[in-house]
Amino acid sequence: MTATETQDETKKKPGHPPDRTRESIETIVFVVVLVLLLKLFVTEAFVIPTGSMAETLYGYQKVVTCPKCGHEFPVNSHDEVEGQADPNGGPRRPLDMIGAICPNCRYHIDFPIKADGNGANRPESPSNNTGDRVLVLKPIFHVKEPNRGDVVVFKYPRAPQERQIAQNYIKRAMGFGGETLAIYHGDIYVTRSLEYPPDELGPDGNPLYPRPEDTLQLWDTAYMYANNQKALDLFEKSRAAGFPAGIGGFEIARKGIDQLLADRRIVWDNDQQPRDLAGKFPPRWYASPGAEKFWNGDIADQPRVFSHTGTGLDWIRYRHLIPEVLDPLDQRTVHRWWSTPDQLRDVKPQLIDNMLGYNSEIGRYRDTGQTTSRISIQEQEWVGDLILECEATKNDDDAEIVLELSKGLNRFQAVFTNGSVKLLSTGNGAKEYGSRECRVKGKGTYKLRFANVDARLHVWVDDRPIDFGADTDYLPGQTISTEANGSTTENDREAPGSIGAKGGVTIRSSKLHRDIFYNPDSKFIWYVQPGHYMCLGDNSAQSSDSRTWGTVPERLMLGKAVFVFWPFWFDRNKNRIGFIK
Repeated sequence: MTATETQDETKKKPGHPPDRTRESIETIVFVVVLVLLLKLFVTEAFVIPTGSMAETLYGYQKVVTCPKCGHEFPVNSHDEVEGQADPNGGPRRPLDMIGAICPNCRYHIDFPIKADGNGANRPESPSNNTGDRVLVLKPIFHVKEPNRGDVVVFKYPRAPQERQIAQNYIKRAMGFGGETLAIYHGDIYVTRSLEYPPDELGPDGNPLYPRPEDTLQLWDTAYMYANNQKALDLFEKSRAAGFPAGIGGFEIARKGIDQLLADRRIVWDNDQQPRDLAGKFPPRWYASPGAEKFWNGDIADQPRVFSHTGTGLDWIRYRHLIPEVLDPLDQRTVHRWWSTPDQLRDVKPQLIDNMLGYNSEIGRYRDTGQTTSRISIQEQEWVGDLILECEATKNDDDAEIVLELSKGLNRFQAVFTNGSVKLLSTGNGAKEYGSRECRVKGKGTYKLRFANVDARLHVWVDDRPIDFGADTDYLPGQTISTEANGSTTENDREAPGSIGAKGGVTIRSSKLHRDIFYNPDSKFIWYVQPGHYMCLGDNSAQSSDSRTWGTVPERLMLGKAVFVFWPFWFDRNKNRIGFIK
């Protein structure tokens, strides 16, 4: 037999048949190991159960459409899904959501009550949606130290596990080791110049603060030295000086642009006005006295589009018109519209407050029929940090447009002329902050946005930020009046937002937003131990966070939340799927 014949015979011999079962098992094992490695070292998925991060991230919620103005908003439905916790430690009580309050027009929405077929009358409300699903990047694959404002996931310091179930929380990292942090008028201030020796003695000769060796509960709020006298003295000194930077006192912590836009909450969308109030209720946007002949609205009783003619600077102004009514649930004064026409009397401009639609659910216990509301007194705080946007059409090449926002003793302006925007303030410490080139030039339509947040001015044209850097920073103390909450009637009640024009200009789609308002709780100054973080929820008025249960040790940090991957639904303003800001 030749060598060639031998090779041919070898080729003809059949090989062993593939072991399909073995291949399947190997593939499954490989996938499982890969998933476990990814979960252990790279990323992990978490579900948001509660509303402490609303409206950046949602827990259980119903999407409600206001029947009067058409505004769509999410409402917390956690207590309907899980039942409301019994403060006495008993079983959770079943609760039905029977209503909500629109954050745009403040209409009190009552869901229809119908028989459920089992002899019980139940509300016919929107269906429940599950909380957001987020991907969390583990620390090994990103910078271990988060930045201020990053959304982080961690184990609950007081009880990392409960009944063998991990208690994972999600908040923003807002304070860092070695900082003393304060909340004042809804903003956050920090200093690193204070120290708190553990052996400091009180008047009785005993340690003023417990030492780590005195307790195993290192999360305890005692180590936060809440409202320590040294911190109070330094804060008062900083406040009296206006909170200047660079001298070791308390300084305001400013957000980046992405977080600023993520944190904004609706105050009023002028395109969504309740139709049945036309002629019965004054419009929120109106031409200022003396300017009526230069500004023409498209609808007399509810103008949505304003057209300006004339060579002088004339204004349309916003006033936050909401009736003061007595809440029948707990007999306190609140700002909202109710269903009956007689509630529309005695309407006057109110301060813009921190009411959040997500917290406005009105429930009824199934066992007793008792009605309950989650809107709290903490959601009636004045908010002076505002964002104003509109669509402006220049009908003349040389027309001028001015966006104005008031806060306390000042009014701040963005003046758009032919090819540039100038930022300035009037009132206490009036100043010009400079100008930059922009796309607002000749005739055309432009989307304009102006923000006064964290004592810094921001401006956008067609959703593109115009970089002023730190040139538009101002001393936050300069705006605070002598009134209890720092506001003024002339600015914050009568004209919190305004739009001015010279020449031919048309204004439409105006919207006013507010910034997050951080509530100080029972204390307002805290120390953050080295190796710890102070974590706060965006839904400050309804958030259980470091203000009450202490700071978070670094060892309990699980990672940074970076992406919402579910649910796949969106409202008019934000897609639920995307990167977390």
